[in-house]
Amino acid sequence: MSVDKAYFTVGATVSTYDIDADAADPAQDWQLGAAWAGLPPGWEEGIDAAVDLGQAHLYVFRGTEYVRIPFATQTVDDGYPLTIRDNWTGLSFDTVDAVMNWSDGKLYFFSGPQYVRYDITADRQDPGYPKLIADGWTGVTADWIGDGIDGALNPGNGRAYFFKGTEYVAVDWRTKKQEDGYPLTIADQWPGLTGPYDAIWSNAATAPPSSSKGSQFRQFYGEFATASETATGVPALVTLGQAALESGWGTAAPGNNFFGIKAKATDPPESRQLLRTQEVLDRPDVQFPEVISVTQRPDGKYLYVVRDWFRVYATPEESFTAHGNYLRNNSRYASAFDHTDDPYAFARAVADAGYATATNYYDSLASVMRNIEAAT
Repeated sequence: MSVDKAYFTVGATVSTYDIDADAADPAQDWQLGAAWAGLPPGWEEGIDAAVDLGQAHLYVFRGTEYVRIPFATQTVDDGYPLTIRDNWTGLSFDTVDAVMNWSDGKLYFFSGPQYVRYDITADRQDPGYPKLIADGWTGVTADWIGDGIDGALNPGNGRAYFFKGTEYVAVDWRTKKQEDGYPLTIADQWPGLTGPYDAIWSNAATAPPSSSKGSQFRQFYGEFATASETATGVPALVTLGQAALESGWGTAAPGNNFFGIKAKATDPPESRQLLRTQEVLDRPDVQFPEVISVTQRPDGKYLYVVRDWFRVYATPEESFTAHGNYLRNNSRYASAFDHTDDPYAFARAVADAGYATATNYYDSLASVMRNIEAAT
């Protein structure tokens, strides 16, 4: 399961990033010393890294030492701080720049241009480390890494993020390969954040959906996607990816609507349904059948929670057919059909044309597509 919050520190201040809302809210900023009781002297002024092992504690690092803070008490455990090197068995580093839980029983510690892998259950560093970050994470260049990264984040969505100064890169969770188009500027993609940051962490996430889930989804719906590609030119991988993303891998497709395709209030009653959804828009006065809430985000956009009309289909096959025709016949997506031989370029063009209002829609879609592509 992916996490819904991530935390970014500058000095004593912690910014909370709401991953679901895709925004940081300055009103939720908090201070290290006020939130965590019992910190060693000086620690309230800033930390270097933090990580959740999934054991109801947060481990917090500063200099050559670390403390353990139970979530239940938010108070540093007795007996801390302890030295890092003496208490993380075999760890190659005296200090760390970032620590990330990979959700597979392993941690990754980063220090300068190097990193190590640490086995949580065995409580020791794995053999063969340290390695250069640029050698172990394909595409993340030594020039960009420089003397080290500022933070690393694995929110459980199939991608990890490395942060450096005011930029970040995205890495595929399965291949540990940097995705195309990076680095990007933090402020442009993470509304309300800017960088650089001292420490970045989240609660422990579970591993992203396994390839077997992608295989099962493709087994159920692949023939519909292939038929749509033959008829309309929409790459089958894009169709499957959008269906899986919009429907939660088929678990949430009311009225067989796998793609979140909207309806009109004037459509026949049997062809439409009123569903709760979220939209991110530029104005606070957009009309919907029912507006539940409107909240302005730090980037100036507005997060709507509404009920709106969506199409109803008799069968999943009908939904897949309608999706292909919707893209093919809508001039808004015409540029995507210049990329029918490249599903990822096609998907980016669809996202850039505004298929969904979420600012990170392409990133989410590409992650799901890779999951399906890797399925056997």
